[in-house]
Amino acid sequence: MTIRLPFSWAALAEVRRRHGLSAMIQRVASRLATRLLCLEVVEMVWLDVADLPMSLVPDPQFECRFLTPAEVARFAQDSVNEIEPEFVRRAEVGRDRCFAILDGERLAAYGWYALRSIEPEHSYGVGMSYPDDVAYMYKGLTMPDYRGRRLHGIGMALALRELAASGVARLISTVEWTNWGSLRSCQRLGYRRLGRLWVFRCRRFCRFRAPRAAHQRGVRFGPDATVESR
Repeated sequence: MTIRLPFSWAALAEVRRRHGLSAMIQRVASRLATRLLCLEVVEMVWLDVADLPMSLVPDPQFECRFLTPAEVARFAQDSVNEIEPEFVRRAEVGRDRCFAILDGERLAAYGWYALRSIEPEHSYGVGMSYPDDVAYMYKGLTMPDYRGRRLHGIGMALALRELAASGVARLISTVEWTNWGSLRSCQRLGYRRLGRLWVFRCRRFCRFRAPRAAHQRGVRFGPDATVESR
């Protein structure tokens, strides 16, 4: 019988090289907890438009903007972009918006922003609702040819600045607690950590513990959340 481990030795070696032995052990513990205990732990982070650094300026090579529903549908036709048909519908409904960084006709990077609420399947099994001036950032992707250029962070900053013009001046998001690269990127961008969301899921059974700081900012979870259908 072959036992498949929930991590690769090459990936662990890279974590140790970049972040140290302690980080590697934490990564192993996190993967095992998810696989064996059905436990997921993520950091909840919060970004206010006033905290954005002014130095984030996109390369003139790129065009940065929200996509129209028709553009989302067009990009979804190419499987490389990893945009499922569900997201075409979400764009058409209008409560989820996709901010893209375009290199001519190519999609270099994108991120999705949900207004007012997000369903459990897009937030670790725990539905959330939040004030009208907050958006939930999720499903970010940078294409392989464009990685290492910090497009994800630049995209979030520009998306929030554009959203702020319509009254949405804050973002909330989740990052796996052992994803130190993403957490450092969030810190550079001005995100504040609210605490960890602990989620235990086994089939239809789900229990969670959300950080108090998120509650204090008007975020509601699970049965207390008002989640709008898309």
